[in-house]
Amino acid sequence: MPITNRAMKTLETNDSVWYRIACDCMDGSHDLIIELEKDDRFDMVFINFYKQLNWSAYWGCNNWFSSQWKKLKAIYRIIFWGYIEIEESIIFRDKEHIGSLITAIKEGQNKLTN
Repeated sequence: MPITNRAMKTLETNDSVWYRIACDCMDGSHDLIIELEKDDRFDMVFINFYKQLNWSAYWGCNNWFSSQWKKLKAIYRIIFWGYIEIEESIIFRDKEHIGSLITAIKEGQNKLTN
């Protein structure tokens, strides 16, 4: 299956290949960036995922004060624990879109392991 406009190669170097996987919601800020990177020194291939994560302090809050309290709790968690947990999705509508992701990963694997 060929790579389509939903999975586009954006950069290729001697030791890495970059792809942009489009989200079917048509918002470019939801796209997923995949980097396949080869480390010859340790004979490893890494798959790195980059995605813009969004977090809304207003989700589920019924007034301004509750949203500010939610923000303060997140700040407290970042300061004392060093992280907050966020999840983000990418939408795939059909087999072709999923197939183009798999094709991109296989193409990167072939380039970096041969």
